[in-house]
Amino acid sequence: MANQTGTLKDGLLFKQNPQFDFEMRPIMTTGELFDAEIEAEGVEHQLTFNGALMARQLVRVGECPGPFSLAQIRALSPRDWQILRAAQATLNSVTDDPNEPSDSENTETLSR
Repeated sequence: MANQTGTLKDGLLFKQNPQFDFEMRPIMTTGELFDAEIEAEGVEHQLTFNGALMARQLVRVGECPGPFSLAQIRALSPRDWQILRAAQATLNSVTDDPNEPSDSENTETLSR
């Protein structure tokens, strides 16, 4: 899936200037999920988990390049949070059937 772009309403401050245009990428590995869970101290802290994952997925906000910290994500307005959560939900939705053959010609099946 391609990166998603959009515009924040209130922006993220970077060098004393609000930044509005964002780019977010899909999750690349399961390791990113594990890392966000560890940072959030468990998935039972859903808001923190989603924020930690969002920090990993954001490529840029305006002129501010990633990686982003959880503190930067916490500084967002509630409506900017909702805009980014909607982009995150779109990027993180799994529409592939896991039982379908792989698109990759170089995939090997591991067995125990």
